Amino acid sequence: MNVQLRWGLRLLAVAVLVLCVAPFILDRETVFWLGEESGPIEQGSVWVWLAAAVWTLGRTLRSRRWLPLAFALVMVLMGVREAGLPPELVPSGKALLSWRHYADAGIDPLRRLITGGLVLVFLVSLIASGVATLRYLWRQQGWRRPDGQFFMLAFALLVVAQFAEGWAGHRDTPDTDLWVLWALMLEEGLEALGAVFTLAASTLRGWWVFRPSK
Repeated sequence: MNVQLRWGLRLLAVAVLVLCVAPFILDRETVFWLGEESGPIEQGSVWVWLAAAVWTLGRTLRSRRWLPLAFALVMVLMGVREAGLPPELVPSGKALLSWRHYADAGIDPLRRLITGGLVLVFLVSLIASGVATLRYLWRQQGWRRPDGQFFMLAFALLVVAQFAEGWAGHRDTPDTDLWVLWALMLEEGLEALGAVFTLAASTLRGWWVFRPSK
């Protein structure tokens, strides 16, 4: 086990322990405030995603390679997802993936054109970065290296966070079951950790997307 992974797992263990114990120590209002959609944990996740995107973009401009740009765009997308889309512009994120949104004559054509173009760019970036990551993990045994390991940890944390979100649902008040508040805390915390491990992977000097293609 390499040094980066060892310290990463230590950080993960401590953070998960805090997330699991905090709801049973803090009062309900504090737990709800920490785990709500506009709470400090989620807002922190937004800034971590954007920091990863800016860092990756800076490295991309210096290296003049195009693949890292796809990763930077995905990081921006994750940050926007955490921040939420303005309801006056887009009713929901799912609406952007629906043909009804673009066929709605009540929506300004220019807005539909711009949002459609942005969605297409982000989808292409998501596919390109996902395929590149899988190829690296499989063909080059990237799962043995810190950058691949950190990205796998980030992905796993984000997946588990979705399960926690399904359990917790969306709550507007802290007047709910303690286990639901625990799930809310866990969801936001794991999503934040996923962002942290993505940022850590993007700052590694040996990140594979900046190495010459084989």
